[in-house]
Amino acid sequence: MKIFTVLFLMVLNISCTSLMNPQEQPVNLIDGKANIYTTTCSGLAETIGTCHEKAKRTCKSNYEVLKESRDSSGVHREIKFQCK
Repeated sequence: MKIFTVLFLMVLNISCTSLMNPQEQPVNLIDGKANIYTTTCSGLAETIGTCHEKAKRTCKSNYEVLKESRDSSGVHREIKFQCK
């Protein structure tokens, strides 16, 4: 029983740590000539605002959202954007 408790606490600790320090999903260039990118911000740690923050960091000046999609669960989010 002690081993089970120790293992459970280790898994719980690892899970909490990953939620506190989530891995940000990458921005992918899909058209270099037109400066079009796509990124996802799915899961519980990111929001649609996270996608927009990544677009702001990617583009030197401004960007235009070409497509923004969310699934019915609200967990899977993605934007396609173009740097101006």
